[in-house]
Amino acid sequence: MASVQTRRKRALGMFLVQLREHAGLKPDDVAKLLRKSASVVSRIETGHTMCDYSRLTAMLGFYGATDTERRQAEELWEEAHQDAALVEHSTAMPPKYRAFVKAWDEASTARMLRQTVVPGPLQTPAYRASMNKAASRYIASPIDIERDAASIEKRKKRLHGPNALNLTIVLDEAVIRRTIGGPAVMMEQLRHLVKLGRQPNLDLRVIPFAAGEYEIMTGAMTWLGFAQIDYPDAVYLEYPGGGEWIEKPKDVANFAASIDAAMSLALPMRKSATLIQEQAEALERGR
Repeated sequence: MASVQTRRKRALGMFLVQLREHAGLKPDDVAKLLRKSASVVSRIETGHTMCDYSRLTAMLGFYGATDTERRQAEELWEEAHQDAALVEHSTAMPPKYRAFVKAWDEASTARMLRQTVVPGPLQTPAYRASMNKAASRYIASPIDIERDAASIEKRKKRLHGPNALNLTIVLDEAVIRRTIGGPAVMMEQLRHLVKLGRQPNLDLRVIPFAAGEYEIMTGAMTWLGFAQIDYPDAVYLEYPGGGEWIEKPKDVANFAASIDAAMSLALPMRKSATLIQEQAEALERGR
C-alpha cells in the first residue's frame, strides 16, 4: 500500500491505539507479537500505512477486543479501504500535496486565502493553461499537465452535488487585477468567479487594496474542517515546489484566526462580486 496518510486510515489508527493502550501494551510489545518493526506499528497507528486484514485481526486478538470493538475496527478498516478513487498525480507533485487532495475530498468545510492567483478548483482551463505555460521550467512532461488537470477536476467536483463542500474564499484584490493569459482569458476567469460566487455553498470575498496590510500577505493557505468528531481541523500551506501540513491545534487555531482577520477586511459578498464584474467589464472595454 502507498504510505500516504489519509483521514480514514488515521481514524482506524487512532482506534487501534485506544485498544492497545487499554490492553496495557506498548508499540514495541505489538511489534514483537507481529514480528515486525516498531516503525510498522507506528505507521499503522498514525494512518500512514494500511494494514492487511490478517494483521488487523491479529492485533485485535492481542488487545482482547470485544465483539463490538471488532465490528467497529472492521468497519473502520473497510472505510479506509474505500478511500477516494486514485487519481494519477504528476511525479513532480510532493506526497504532502497528494495527501492534501485526499483530505480535500473528505472535508466538509474549507476556507482559502489567496494573495496572487485564483485557487486551482476555481480556475478555468484557459487560466490554468496560462499558469502552466508560465511555470513550464517546472513541468517535466506533457503527462504531468494531464495528471495535474485530472487532480484539479477531482477537486472541482467537491464544489457541486448533494455533499458539496462549504467553501469560503478570500482573495486579495491583486488576484483579480493581474491579467493572466491576456484579457480574453482573464475576462472569462473573472466571470467564472462571479458565477461560482452565486452558489449557496460558496462565500467569495475580496480584500481591497484600500484595506492596507493584513496578517498573512504571502503564501497560499487552506483550512480544512471535517464532519467527523475524531478528525481534527488542519491547515495546508502552499509554496513553490511543495506544501506543508499544520495540524497542531494551537497552530491551526492561529491560522484560522488569521483567516477571520482577513475576512473582516474583505468586502461583503455582493460588493466583492461587483468589483470582480467591473474588472471583467474593464477588460472587455479595453480589447
